[in-house]
Amino acid sequence: MNSRSDSSSSKVMCQMVPGLDTNEKEYILDQTFELYTSKMVKRNGKGTAIVWFRNDLRVLDNEVLFKAWVDSESVLPVYCVDPRVFQASTRYFGFPKTGGLRGQFIIECLVDLKKNLMKRGLNLLIRHGKPEEIIPTLAKDFASHAVYAQKETCSEEVNVEKLVSKALRRVQLPHSTGRSTSQGSANSPTLQLVWGGTLYHLDDLPFSTNSIPDVYTQFRKSVEAKCSIRSCAKISMSLGPAPCIEDWGCVPSIEQLGLQPQEVSKGLRFLGGETAALSRVYEYFWKKDFLKIYKETRNGMLGPDYSTKFSPWLASGSLSPRFIYEEVKRYEKERLANDSTYWVLFELIWRDYFRFISVKYGNSIFHLGGPRNVERRWNQDQRLFDSWRNGCTGYPLIDANMKELSATGFMSNRGRQIVCSFLVRDMGIDWRMGAEWFETFLLDYDPCSNYGNWTYGAGVGNDPREDRYFSIPKQAQTYDPAVSMWHTGCRSCKNFQERRGTFLENYTWSKLCLSNLETLMETGPLQQEKTVMEDGGGRRRKDT
Repeated sequence: MNSRSDSSSSKVMCQMVPGLDTNEKEYILDQTFELYTSKMVKRNGKGTAIVWFRNDLRVLDNEVLFKAWVDSESVLPVYCVDPRVFQASTRYFGFPKTGGLRGQFIIECLVDLKKNLMKRGLNLLIRHGKPEEIIPTLAKDFASHAVYAQKETCSEEVNVEKLVSKALRRVQLPHSTGRSTSQGSANSPTLQLVWGGTLYHLDDLPFSTNSIPDVYTQFRKSVEAKCSIRSCAKISMSLGPAPCIEDWGCVPSIEQLGLQPQEVSKGLRFLGGETAALSRVYEYFWKKDFLKIYKETRNGMLGPDYSTKFSPWLASGSLSPRFIYEEVKRYEKERLANDSTYWVLFELIWRDYFRFISVKYGNSIFHLGGPRNVERRWNQDQRLFDSWRNGCTGYPLIDANMKELSATGFMSNRGRQIVCSFLVRDMGIDWRMGAEWFETFLLDYDPCSNYGNWTYGAGVGNDPREDRYFSIPKQAQTYDPAVSMWHTGCRSCKNFQERRGTFLENYTWSKLCLSNLETLMETGPLQQEKTVMEDGGGRRRKDT
């Protein structure tokens, strides 16, 4: 990685992920649906069931859609464009809750979901407003006996679930809906929350959520030894009939979401949607055959293929982790099994772990002291934070990664660890500022993984052993080609060297890294050697 022979890669301005043409993607979609759907599944319900799509924007292995289809005669898929998601601000520091890049990605996911549902006899009803106002009205209009949705774990999403459930209890249905009154009080529609989005099912864990181990390795070894991964839910190829609706609504534009459009002209350009997600799995596993070397390349920074790049689709629910698991097992059977094939699953278990930890610890993952309520002196110096988020610290490795984030909505796993370490360890900045900035920009943002990783990086996570530092000079030597790709943008910062000098001056005078102040004064910032993590073991990776 520290060779300059890869300099030609830096000349590539924009690379699509996946890098397949439209016809190939559609062919892969159709072939995958043939493999992962069933002609044997039968319906045994009556009436109309509403499927409330949230962070599960897919058809394949969608437990919510599967259960609703089986338990009804007709399914009404709905997506609510909630202003609290697209037009609100982050909790503490008021950044946009959803940035333009992720907004565009979600739009593409919705366009693709609507297309895939229509190909199978359904459609996607799109309504603007709060789910607790939209869903009950639809339930009454269509005499829906139940609303099915994926269960979420963090407070904002859980609060919306409670509001929807409460509003549904006020809806009175005629007794001819095909549902017995024992399913809910006063013949009101019920909200059926279905667990999904993880490799291991919550109900299959060998411990209660309150007893989940605080050390990832203990968690992983326990679930690997005692749990089985459920098979993908193979739904019928034909999902109709759809309810009779005159106006299904259109997928909103980025402007209609209240967001500023942003074009990706450099770096990686991810295409949203289930079609793109399945195509990326095919491309990485089968076409390019990179699964067999994943463990060796996963800590890279440059190009589309050093890691799987599945994370944006996992976060939007356009891709099921169980589908990835079954494709890994198929690859191991048809090609080979090695440390790399296992390591993809290892990383998916990390993703599971943070989701389960969010159930155990609740809102504490968002608090300054984290799950362990660690007391530590933090700084909120706006000038220093601005230099970090704008990629103008004067340290090319930091600046290159932050430029990539703002330009593409993506950053490598190793890049995220490094910029986090720099912000919280070297600058001493309140880690929540970094976490909320990531919340705005990341295509693959989900609260469990984002805040779980930031609490770990800040040393306030549930595992007290997670207290790591990255030496910037040493990391810079390794990732020189990646720095070179974004170097022009970094150097374009006004008064680059002056800003670097100002940062160092503010850094010293503000005494940001209090525990290492004497060392800093003797050797200068970033030169001291702490415990430096040089391999990828033992951490959750955002970009599996």
